[in-house]
Amino acid sequence: MQRLVTGSVLSLALLSAVGCSSEVSSRPNGGTAPAGPATSPTGTGTPGTGTGVGTPPQAPPGAAFGPTAIRRLTNTQYKNSVSTLLKLGAVPTDTFETEPLSQSTRYLDNNSASLTVSPILAKQYATLAEKLVKAYTVTPCAGGSETACGDTFIQTFGRSAYRRPLNATELQRYQALFAGELSRTGYTGAVTQVIETMLQSPNFVYRAELGDPAQGAKRSLNSHEIATELSYLLTDNLPDEPLAAAADAGQLLTVEQREQQARRLLTLDGAKPTLRHFLELFVGISRLEELPKDANVYPTYTPELRDAMKLETQTFIDDVLWQGDATFSTLLTAPYSFVNGPLAALYGAPDPGQGATLVKTSLNATERSGILTQPGVLARHSKAFESFPIGRGKFVRIGLLCQVLPSPPQNLGVMPVPEDPNLTTRERFLAHSASPSCSGCHALIDPVGFGLENYDGIGKFRTMENGKPVDASGNFTSTIDMDGPFQGGPALAQKLAGSIESKQCLALQAYRWAFGRDESNNEAARVDAIAQELAAGGLNIKELVVALTKSDNFAFRSFN
Repeated sequence: MQRLVTGSVLSLALLSAVGCSSEVSSRPNGGTAPAGPATSPTGTGTPGTGTGVGTPPQAPPGAAFGPTAIRRLTNTQYKNSVSTLLKLGAVPTDTFETEPLSQSTRYLDNNSASLTVSPILAKQYATLAEKLVKAYTVTPCAGGSETACGDTFIQTFGRSAYRRPLNATELQRYQALFAGELSRTGYTGAVTQVIETMLQSPNFVYRAELGDPAQGAKRSLNSHEIATELSYLLTDNLPDEPLAAAADAGQLLTVEQREQQARRLLTLDGAKPTLRHFLELFVGISRLEELPKDANVYPTYTPELRDAMKLETQTFIDDVLWQGDATFSTLLTAPYSFVNGPLAALYGAPDPGQGATLVKTSLNATERSGILTQPGVLARHSKAFESFPIGRGKFVRIGLLCQVLPSPPQNLGVMPVPEDPNLTTRERFLAHSASPSCSGCHALIDPVGFGLENYDGIGKFRTMENGKPVDASGNFTSTIDMDGPFQGGPALAQKLAGSIESKQCLALQAYRWAFGRDESNNEAARVDAIAQELAAGGLNIKELVVALTKSDNFAFRSFN
């Protein structure tokens, strides 16, 4: 059936070329709903029931309107959605083109401007769709004509795939597609052709947040758009039946209704990997499996140890979120982690005796404190052959405090710090950062990174290096509430846990992740206010996500 779906594949590739996965500044011809198969989601169509119901809410005075966006599903969201639609029982493991880690949104992987559909990805969508429909069992038409059964299937399956009812134009196009295939290959072929086409439609691949054009430049999203926004934010999947029913009834247009659904979605199994993935991105370990290390320097860094490092952090995140108090403070200061034999050797802790199984283990509080001092996080922000305090300092400044560092001087020649077996890493980098051309930026970065020098390039605790004592004294300047010295990783974690600046950074990164873009100036202050409200309790991460769904910008968009 590949021939019949070529239009959809080309349409997706063209969307990439014109940048329709990013923010939208105009919409042609006043269209009101995403169009049918093989057309851009910004195209026109006859209004049907697909625009949501209920009275559009009015934005409160001073509401923050973020830009309207058309957002491509992430690879995880696409595969989860396909699995749900086709009731596969397992998520496809087919390889898709890897999402870029956006520089704009501080290394998140769901920035709308970055998530385009390249010709390669379009072909991968087509290949997966073709494979899946070949294995799909079509329910025979029982009673009535096959055309009537086809109409029912088109509307039911289309409602799920498009996250809204099909409009009249879309329905007619699919009816024509179904009728043509029915005459050639019969009922089963016609149903699977509809499925294969929908799985490549821009209306499935992209999430539109366009609102009602009749409202002009400042718009409220309709209930189906809000349902989609809630579901993919919290479960990386299609709206489930209760959420879809609420959208059909127009019951997602108030803050209270959004909050009720958000809290319900957080109880579902799909919320766990979704929130975990955000925090993996926040600390930078989402792609730890790609991290190389020099085997001559770190012979114990095996694939098994690397995988255990990542699983440790994932298990720790889940424990804090779902078994603990779910706070940012606990994430940074918990006196335990989850270790197996290889990790216990790295930690210098007793082997829990469960083989590869991770066991919750108390750690030495003078050496370890929460996620920041876990080997995977430390290894991720090190070089292949050394601890690299510059990288760790940048991670804290940019990743955990959301600070913007000064740009390096133009024409600066970056030279590697020479190795010297007679010096510690700190001593080598102190000489490097003393250069006048480097000192402006390194004065902010290096003193922070030096505070983590008790850990080598794979996160093993050390007190000696090259026959000399390790100096892990650090210092902060140019912060809101953290200026001053600290000694070692646990003290750094305590500083961050008590800082409003770090809590505001987590909230800001969550905001960027939730909306798939950078914040505007008027939005940043509102995100800071959310963090301020939750700070006293240690910043509950689940409550932070709920607060984002209650914010004005979750329901309103600017279209100019």
